Amino acid sequence: MLWLSGGQVFDGESGRFRHASIAIEGERIAAVTDSPRPSSEDEVIDVTGLYLLPGLIDCHVHLVMPTHEPDPSVVAGWPDSLIAIYAAKAAERTLLGGTTTVRDCGGWNYIEMAVRKAIKRGWCIGPRMFLAGRLLSITTGGVDYYPGMYEVANGADEVRAAARRQLARGADFIKVMATGAMLSPENEDARAIQFTVEELKAAVEIARDNFKHTAAHAHACQGIINAVEAGVDSIEHGTFADERALRLMAERKVTLVPTFCAVTSMLADPAVGAAMPTHLRERLINSRATRQEMVRQAYRLGVPLAMGTDAGTPGNHHGDNADECIAMVEESGIKPAEAIRAATIGGARLLRQEGNLGSLDPGKFADLIATRENPLNDIHALKRLALVMKGGVVHLNALA
Repeated sequence: MLWLSGGQVFDGESGRFRHASIAIEGERIAAVTDSPRPSSEDEVIDVTGLYLLPGLIDCHVHLVMPTHEPDPSVVAGWPDSLIAIYAAKAAERTLLGGTTTVRDCGGWNYIEMAVRKAIKRGWCIGPRMFLAGRLLSITTGGVDYYPGMYEVANGADEVRAAARRQLARGADFIKVMATGAMLSPENEDARAIQFTVEELKAAVEIARDNFKHTAAHAHACQGIINAVEAGVDSIEHGTFADERALRLMAERKVTLVPTFCAVTSMLADPAVGAAMPTHLRERLINSRATRQEMVRQAYRLGVPLAMGTDAGTPGNHHGDNADECIAMVEESGIKPAEAIRAATIGGARLLRQEGNLGSLDPGKFADLIATRENPLNDIHALKRLALVMKGGVVHLNALA
């Protein structure tokens, strides 16, 4: 038995910390108590003065995408072998940054599936990985930017077949393109509709038949409404959602994954921002205020939130995933406790993993982080970690 003794433990229900110690047996939490009784054979780590939280869950990453490249289209020329090495290192950085679970919303020729297998076998370290495989898209110019990430399907029957291919490769959910993208060729418009309602319903049908969920990339308001009407479980980005769309999401309990970091992290890395193709940089900057207000309204209307960075976009570095929690607070005024809930239990619910992840409760995986300062007072504390643990194994220990 391993004990983390004397810390302040985050309670996701109340949004507060309470004094308690955590007992860990194997991969899982055995007890959370304010009266610890370790035996002489137990290992004890003194965490007095530290704040213990569940490991963060990032519900939107692209581990295969190198963040130092100002133009994401250059990756189209990289060999798969190089992308595989990069993705493995990105997974390591992600875990050491305190994100113990990720949902990868678009890989590259299924390389991420191999990385997940390597992590499970102990060949390298990284977070728990829930994978989409290739994302499903209509014929679009975006394929030229991301040929290893896109699976083209036109018409409902092709969509069904494409969804089945992802599941056969080991996908945990289906990702669909309901609208155009921001980081795409100049002739693609993020405000444009892509998959039709019929096509979206076809993807949802296959996912549900296989007990999986569906994530919809969607910026355009009508595309968001189409995706929600089709039965998707999450809207990724949601930039141009209006009140009608957000009320529909709240009513249907469709989760919003806002991905502020695609903008804020790019702006925080001036070298990358300055070197980006002009049309990409302007799209991100020009939509910033719209996204801020959209998330404020979503929060007020009770739309479920899950944290997602879109890590892999230019300047949006793997391992800096906690920046999204900071952005949720600073960009849209969400309270720190709610940003943390979005990054923990909100993500667990979206992944349908409430029994395993998202809170520090007995029976759940011992995935946790420790900060020196209270993140409810300063959300930036999530970037100053003293401890990172995944499945009862300590991967970062800065207690000395």
